[in-house]
Amino acid sequence: MRRVASAVLLASCLVTAGCAGLVGSPDAASEALTPAPAPDEPPASVAPGLTDADVTDSDALTQAHVARLSNVSYTLWHTRTVRTGDGDVRLRQRTTFRTSASYREYVARRVVTGTSVPATDRRTRWVDGRAIQRTTVNDTTRREIVADGRGIGAPPLPPREALFFEPTYNSRLAALFDGANVTGVTPAREEVRQTYGAPVYRVSACGAADRSKFPVAPAERIGNVGFTAVVGPEGLVYDYGVQYTVVRNGTTLRVTESLRYGEVGTTTPEFNSRAER
Repeated sequence: MRRVASAVLLASCLVTAGCAGLVGSPDAASEALTPAPAPDEPPASVAPGLTDADVTDSDALTQAHVARLSNVSYTLWHTRTVRTGDGDVRLRQRTTFRTSASYREYVARRVVTGTSVPATDRRTRWVDGRAIQRTTVNDTTRREIVADGRGIGAPPLPPREALFFEPTYNSRLAALFDGANVTGVTPAREEVRQTYGAPVYRVSACGAADRSKFPVAPAERIGNVGFTAVVGPEGLVYDYGVQYTVVRNGTTLRVTESLRYGEVGTTTPEFNSRAER
């Protein structure tokens, strides 16, 4: 367990209301005693590692998230943007991933742009027991087989391990839930629940309990942290949004990041051509 429930959210002050009068006073026998307040109900579990008060076990939550995605088709969209104070985009990384159940077939793409990085377009497809990757950097393309279930020309990696990123983002999720100063876990509005098709909860945070968990690269200082997430009853983190500032080499940068899972159970990977299969 990486963290325990926040004492601030769970503790309550028991205050005695009213007064029974002084012992031996003439009014002592006739004055009614005010009952002590009933103890608060313990936080209710709304997902593995999550209660209606806080994140109690980020490991349990992320493990449930991974398990929920392991045998179902889904689509993910992830974007991370790093800007300077004047709005210049240093880096923008957009990732899209569509997979069938159990990663039997999938297609992934990541496009990287920005003033501080070379333009890069990376695509990986797993089909017929092998992963083919095409990487284009500044208009130069390289094609390679990165995994082959038969071990011919490439190692026989499991489909998920042949990807250039972890599609469940479990490590990132654990870091964010550990680092965030969670201030509320509330049922989402009915229209939001209908969108996800599940009784989802919204996790809100204000600031950070551990600022070191947020940057994906070393930073001198981290500030202005904000984090929200939507979690289903089985532990699937349907989406999150995070923003913060970092100072690197004396320059303040603004980082925004979002992740969303959708089309759960209805995704069909699409390939552009027979040659790519």
